Amino acid sequence: MGVKIKDIRTICTAPEGINLVTVKVETSQPGLYGLGCATFAYRHLTVQHLIENYLKPLLVGRDAENISELWQLMHQNGYWRNGPIENNAISGIDMALWDIKGKLAGMPLYQLFGGKVREGIPVYRHVDGKDIEEICENIQRFQEMGITHLRCQCGGYGGETYGCTPKSAPMGAHPGVYLDSRKYMRDTVKLFEQIRNRIGYDMGATRSLITA
Repeated sequence: MGVKIKDIRTICTAPEGINLVTVKVETSQPGLYGLGCATFAYRHLTVQHLIENYLKPLLVGRDAENISELWQLMHQNGYWRNGPIENNAISGIDMALWDIKGKLAGMPLYQLFGGKVREGIPVYRHVDGKDIEEICENIQRFQEMGITHLRCQCGGYGGETYGCTPKSAPMGAHPGVYLDSRKYMRDTVKLFEQIRNRIGYDMGATRSLITA
């Protein structure tokens, strides 16, 4: 009979204020389900609506193993296609279906996709802080974890604090996020100079990188 799609649920969450959408595809086999990411942070409720009201009725009862067929069905079901909302919704379900496929095969997906390409890759972590002291403390904390690539900035994107209107905003501007790119570049140069003076150029790896 195959493994049938029994239900599709969306889970909306917002760690650190960032809107995320997780898709859970449940199957007719007890305990077998798949998870996928359908995050479009700026229109997350629209993605949720599309999945629950259009894609779920389309897929429930169908064979969860026919991933390529289901992808084409989701994509071509609407007269107008593509766009970030639809693509994120389909992507989340597609990931969940592949998660199910991997569990059925008893193998990690990279094996189903042809095996490992390399033994490892460098990863980076995001370091921020309200001032240089906090930034350097966070850098050292990641160093102790073995992280060798870091992305550093002071404050939010553009160096401003979220949720307030900075001095760089035009007079009479509505509340929001406004960026002064020239000030950001000047502040970034100063930030790196202070980081290098305190942390140095060697983070324990020949390919160490601190970048904005």
